[in-house]
Amino acid sequence: MSLRLRPGPIDIHAHIVPEGLIARFENGERPGYAASRGEDGIRVTLGGKPSRMPLLPGMVSLDIRERTMVEQGVASQLLSPWIALCDYTLGEADADWFHRAVNAEMAAVCRMAPDRYAGIGTAPLQFPALAVEVLRDAMGPLGLLGVEIATAVSKEVFLDDPSLDPFWAEAEALRAFILIHPPLEPPAGAFGDYYLNNLIQNPLQTTVAGARLIFGGVLERFPGLRICLVHGGGLLPYNVGRLIRGRLVRPEAKLRMTGSIEESFSRLYFDTVTHSVPALAFLVQQAGADHVFLGSDYPFDMADPELVGTVQAAGLGEVKEELVLSDGFRKLFEA
Repeated sequence: MSLRLRPGPIDIHAHIVPEGLIARFENGERPGYAASRGEDGIRVTLGGKPSRMPLLPGMVSLDIRERTMVEQGVASQLLSPWIALCDYTLGEADADWFHRAVNAEMAAVCRMAPDRYAGIGTAPLQFPALAVEVLRDAMGPLGLLGVEIATAVSKEVFLDDPSLDPFWAEAEALRAFILIHPPLEPPAGAFGDYYLNNLIQNPLQTTVAGARLIFGGVLERFPGLRICLVHGGGLLPYNVGRLIRGRLVRPEAKLRMTGSIEESFSRLYFDTVTHSVPALAFLVQQAGADHVFLGSDYPFDMADPELVGTVQAAGLGEVKEELVLSDGFRKLFEA
């Protein structure tokens, strides 16, 4: 599968709720899914659960999105669903309808401007066999590049769970781009104050997901996976030395992997959303410029509004800078 995106920087971490999906909710296509438009914006009900806040205008409006892209110096975006659309709480019938509906509408947006947008969808990981079917459909007839998934399926089922091996096998075979993103969770416990649920808990969840993929042997069993951890990989790239040490001295760290931490870590990809030029420079040094892709986390307040400038300020040199801005991501789809 080749990219048809225009030359220039590609933002690979940009969320959307397609207007077509909202229209399906408004039309009452499926019980438990609804949308209403009010003075404060669009509110949606997903699986019988009303959203706490209205959708951000930039999440829905392509006009706002395209103006922002021009302001940011971004040529194109890899569109991913709002993480709330990666819903693993649904029963099988609802999950089948919902995830396919999300993917169909993601693909519809991309068809409108294939030089400006590529897209990834979602898959119902709570039902691995169904997730395989949905992934095949997303990347076949719909032409999406892969799927976004959350950092865990539930509080008991993590991404290294053996039940997910059929999904990982299919993702590897299809050369799917898998974007791993922390889910929406209400603030609780130590993360309940100071917005720590976003500032600390979100990157921590990404860190745990990446570590489980390494220690659980997923990246050894499926070495061709194309997994990208958002928010600069959370704490993982900056804590990998501790993982290496643990692998050497602790039996618990040797239960399900046979190779080295370094080898598995080298298979992961990351976005640039670090909010720190020195941290980004370290990430590129640690992971390689061809494994770090430009990202913003559009349209949220914790997005990087100067994403291109952040990369340019990191002093990477022309070749590495171009790899991060667009060339590295494009090369994934050349062969």
